[in-house]
Amino acid sequence: MGRRILLVILGAALGFVLSGCIFEPVDNLYAPPVLPQEYRDLQNAIDATMNELGAEYATINYGSNTSTIQLLDMDGDGEQETAAVFLRVAAAEEKSMRVCLFGQGGDGTYRQAAMLAGDGTSINSVVYEDLTGDGRREIIVSWQLSTGVHILEAYNFTGNSANELMHTTYNEAYTTVDLDEDGSQELLVFQQDTTGEGYNLAEFYDYQNEVLTMASTAPLSDGMKDVVRSEAGLLSDGRLGVYVTLETENGWLTDVLVLERSGLRNVTRDEESGVSLLTSWTNTEAVTTDINSDGVPEIPRPQLLAPPDPESGAAAQYLIYWQQMDSNGRGATSGITYHSFTDGWYLTLPNGWDINNITVARDDSLSGRGERSVVFYYWPDQEEEPKRFLTIYRLTGSNRTARSKMPGRSILHSDSNAIYCASLDTRVWDCGLDEAGLGQRFNPIMAVWSTNNR
Repeated sequence: MGRRILLVILGAALGFVLSGCIFEPVDNLYAPPVLPQEYRDLQNAIDATMNELGAEYATINYGSNTSTIQLLDMDGDGEQETAAVFLRVAAAEEKSMRVCLFGQGGDGTYRQAAMLAGDGTSINSVVYEDLTGDGRREIIVSWQLSTGVHILEAYNFTGNSANELMHTTYNEAYTTVDLDEDGSQELLVFQQDTTGEGYNLAEFYDYQNEVLTMASTAPLSDGMKDVVRSEAGLLSDGRLGVYVTLETENGWLTDVLVLERSGLRNVTRDEESGVSLLTSWTNTEAVTTDINSDGVPEIPRPQLLAPPDPESGAAAQYLIYWQQMDSNGRGATSGITYHSFTDGWYLTLPNGWDINNITVARDDSLSGRGERSVVFYYWPDQEEEPKRFLTIYRLTGSNRTARSKMPGRSILHSDSNAIYCASLDTRVWDCGLDEAGLGQRFNPIMAVWSTNNR
């Protein structure tokens, strides 16, 4: 019937049959493995519910929980006592999307305990977090009504029934965070003002009097087109904040939200301009990240470099100043990098470099042979010619190993696709680096996944 669960169990059982050195009759070797009784009972219960409703399995659009059947430990005892099954009832006149919850009884069998019904065309996302502080996880479901319009609901599931804790609509994103650091998660819901008469808002929902209540709000920057990502993280003064990166009409910026006694506050948003000016940037693919691994995220601030040859028409080059923010919205630079997004690497610059005396240019003249490079120049006097002191190469092709061993080159990093190497000329300028130090400051660019829940 195509309604089979627990492929991992099936695969493990089949692997045991195939890998063992036990002689069995041919019929036994090709017989399908037998699922444990409790999972057969669960599948039977799911089949019965689907037949009764005339339902089919439903897909989940976003997030880390996208399986149509999810086994859950809701009470934190190490046992998966709950199964969530996501269905669509095509014939239903309303609330065609369903989340069926099956609880495991004392005899080990699963029985349907509750059914959540939602409006819309699909299930946008589902997460499980402790919102009440009782050690049990709640169910947070986003139902998609239409493009950019969602309903967000949270339910407390006791094993026998599900009780709704909150219900709201939103048009951007949401995330969970323990912003008041009380041991339970809260909800932040991000709303875009589509009327032009109000503010883009972050709504803070906290558990009070057995429901999730919108306790406070804070404006987000004007001109928001989309919430790119959001994540909780420390600020430079040790406070906890939420970094909300927005795409705006003029580029990207990061709003920093903190929770104060008076409620949620956007500490970076400038009241006069309506945007977070200190955390806005353009012309780079960099995003807010903990670039120096000190536990505090940094916000990128690109600075344009003067080109070594203004008449070449070459693409503009930038250094990125990485800025940490405190709970009062004050920023401080914690490091400077050059990012080559084209070649997939970045270099952390030494603190002793006078950035005013540095410029950078690309050299792709040998790209047809599998060699691309970025050249760093020492340029203390712009009336004179800039002097090349460092070149970083990305080598591909079958002969990349041989090219990486050419005189003056040292290998920085290698992977299955490329070898990265450098040539350093300290005669031009004693930049304070040797080959070992250069290797320590060279890093491949790693993918950063969005943490917002859409």
